[in-house]
Amino acid sequence: MPLVLSHRDCVGRKLFVLPYYGYGWHREDAPAPAQTRFDLLGPEPFHLKVDECINCESLTVGISGFIHEPAHKLDGFWCCCLLRHTDDADFTERTSHYMVWIAQKKLSVDPAPYHEKALYEWVTPEKSGFCLCGYGTVAESADWIKEIYERTISTRRRVENEMQSG
Repeated sequence: MPLVLSHRDCVGRKLFVLPYYGYGWHREDAPAPAQTRFDLLGPEPFHLKVDECINCESLTVGISGFIHEPAHKLDGFWCCCLLRHTDDADFTERTSHYMVWIAQKKLSVDPAPYHEKALYEWVTPEKSGFCLCGYGTVAESADWIKEIYERTISTRRRVENEMQSG
């Protein structure tokens, strides 16, 4: 399940994160308001500046950093992306699927072997502040994930139009 990149290749890098629609985006913080259908879309796509790699059993299985997108409503928030599949992955030709957490404060991540602790339990968000969790993909740019990017954006537009007209 590793990212086939070294710590040196990841840290400081700016990567594109595409949250997927329809994969259970939800708030994990205690003061979270009731979710609307629009909330379930997840956030708009954004760029993440990698601060650290997350390792488990000597394999790099995720990244963490902050959202670096000045016009985005979550600019400056922390984000953690953990691989969901066991195939080798990178951010270009072998992109993969991730669990994604976004929070106001840096997320606490405690990796454990998959047979001991579910991936979802690796991250402990600060419940008193904003924390959003769902699925997505991470790539060097939207160009590497063109097909899924176009489907996702098309779905976002359709749901936004339905919300405005309904």
